[in-house]
Amino acid sequence: MNTQNIFTIQLEPEDTSEKVVPPNEWEILRDNACSTISQLKKIKFSVYKEKLNLYSEKCKIKDDVIMALQTCLETYKNTNENNNELVSFLKAKLAERHSKIVALKKEQDSLSVSYESTIREKNEVINTQYAIIIEKEKHIEELENKIKEQCELTIRSDEEVSSLKVTINDSEMKIRERDQKISLLESKLATNAERVRATQNLLKFDAALMLCKQNDRLIGCTIKELQQILCGEKRTEIKIMSLPRIGPIKVAVENVTTGPSWMVIQRRGYKMVDFNQGWFSFVEGFGNLDEDYWIGLDKIHAMTKGHMHELYIHLVFANKETRYAYYDNFAISGKSDDYKLRSLGNYVGNAGDGLRTHEHHIFRTIRYDTKTTVEYNRWWQHEYPNCNLNGTFNEKTEFGVWWCRGNGTYKFVESVQMLIRRKQV
Repeated sequence: MNTQNIFTIQLEPEDTSEKVVPPNEWEILRDNACSTISQLKKIKFSVYKEKLNLYSEKCKIKDDVIMALQTCLETYKNTNENNNELVSFLKAKLAERHSKIVALKKEQDSLSVSYESTIREKNEVINTQYAIIIEKEKHIEELENKIKEQCELTIRSDEEVSSLKVTINDSEMKIRERDQKISLLESKLATNAERVRATQNLLKFDAALMLCKQNDRLIGCTIKELQQILCGEKRTEIKIMSLPRIGPIKVAVENVTTGPSWMVIQRRGYKMVDFNQGWFSFVEGFGNLDEDYWIGLDKIHAMTKGHMHELYIHLVFANKETRYAYYDNFAISGKSDDYKLRSLGNYVGNAGDGLRTHEHHIFRTIRYDTKTTVEYNRWWQHEYPNCNLNGTFNEKTEFGVWWCRGNGTYKFVESVQMLIRRKQV
């Protein structure tokens, strides 16, 4: 700071005599003081500007200002006491400005740190997105290669189709020629066909009579032998068979000499297994193969889907009375049709045709009674049922184990077995 512009006051030798200061000198002194104050204010404003623009030179400017203030204070110490208050005020202002500048610097430092952290985070996000983009580009390249391969295959297939069309046209021409020849032969054979039909009808009638006699003898022999087995000692064997869509399963088999073995799909009598089960249990099956047992609706459908099966129901009533019901074409539907009792065929037996009422009805495990509570009847449902072999043994109502009610009474069963086998055509 240039201190030459600051005016100086030449002190004269001390005069012991009393002097009166004229008014015009007081005005001059006042004007000098005001000009000095205004000059100091200008210096202060210039210092503020220099601090904002060049922070490195702030300390020097502050020292120059303080020195100027000190010279002014020393100069006017004995002349004007009010200048002391002005100097202290200026110092306080300078200190306040300095503290504000320090606070601003700290804020700038914290902001720069936060900006750096956000920049790092953004860079990480950009890197991850770039990696994803690279993976997507690789996937796009793979898809483009596959599309090219498919295009090549379509071109080849089109060529093969065109060649096949040519061969088909040739074969159609040949077929037309053969059709013409066949039409000529058919006209010649028309007269002989009527004679052949008459003889075939006679032969079919004779064969049907013989087959019915053989089937009746075979069914009677099989049923008699099976009754003896089920009423005698236990001869059940556990075998493994493979079913379509299900795979290998274990089945209980009752062996007879006439025809294939009988597979047990339901057995009750030991009263060790609770048949009060839900829908999924009756679909999958439950129980023990050598005791109380239900093979499962899904397995019964797989067995009877592709081939005709016979059904034999062995019933034991009170006083050890045994009866049976035989059906020659037993089959049930699949899951989409709620395992409907699709077919029974013809009935033979001495227990009564109790299952006929339930034919063409779906299998249900829950019956809702709107008046009281939920009740169970795990069978092929019918509004007026005529049998229920999966009921509860200690229940003496419609929900017990019974077969063919008559005159409003139920014929309750002590034990029961249901067996099926593939029918020999």
